[in-house]
Amino acid sequence: MTSQELIKPKAPPNADDILKQFSRPQVRICRFVLLTCLKFVKWIRRVKWKTSGVNLLEKVDSPVIFASNHQSHVDTHVILATLPTVLRNKTAVAAAFDHFADADGTSKKKRTIQFLVAAIWHAFSIERIKSPLSSIRTMQNLLARGWSIVIYPEGTRSRTGDIARFKPGLALVAKKSGRPVVPVCVQGGLQVLPEATYLPHSGTIHVSFGEPLHFSQDESTTEFMARVESVVRSMAKNT
Repeated sequence: MTSQELIKPKAPPNADDILKQFSRPQVRICRFVLLTCLKFVKWIRRVKWKTSGVNLLEKVDSPVIFASNHQSHVDTHVILATLPTVLRNKTAVAAAFDHFADADGTSKKKRTIQFLVAAIWHAFSIERIKSPLSSIRTMQNLLARGWSIVIYPEGTRSRTGDIARFKPGLALVAKKSGRPVVPVCVQGGLQVLPEATYLPHSGTIHVSFGEPLHFSQDESTTEFMARVESVVRSMAKNT
């Protein structure tokens, strides 16, 4: 048996591990420095964003679950940048464990990426291939500790800009936590930062926030997800 075979795959982190990582001094310092750098990148590359519905967040009792369509890696940055400061500082972003995390403990590149996304956007890994139950519990725990969460229910980025069917994991988190879901629609990210692009193109990204939705006890998870998806699609048509 090789040393590679002896390495056991890691699981997505729990809430304690996530919050411990967010509070590390080096993560806090890195966050400040990189966010400052990104402001210069935005200005130099002439990237702008416009928002609608931000006023709806003023009456939301946080923490909440933000459910957004997903076109580009820039979506996360724009959503967080447009949130009110108090809400933004305690919002974490669910990211794909299989895509960002160093699952088998052998990739320095993925460990670096994981550190950076945690520092800049308070991102944490969730399971999207195997059973999602542990990740659902983790998100419940983060919400119980006052952290709002950004989730992309499509499960991956759209390569065409079309919105894919929303997956049901979000509905379970909403049902078990009792927290409201705020629909979010981001348009323009695909043109500003296409796949495999590291420097953004000049352009404007539109971010829309909808009225918070609550899981009703007389509806199924499928019905609730269809309701959230319908709102996001409607916002996309009106952007």
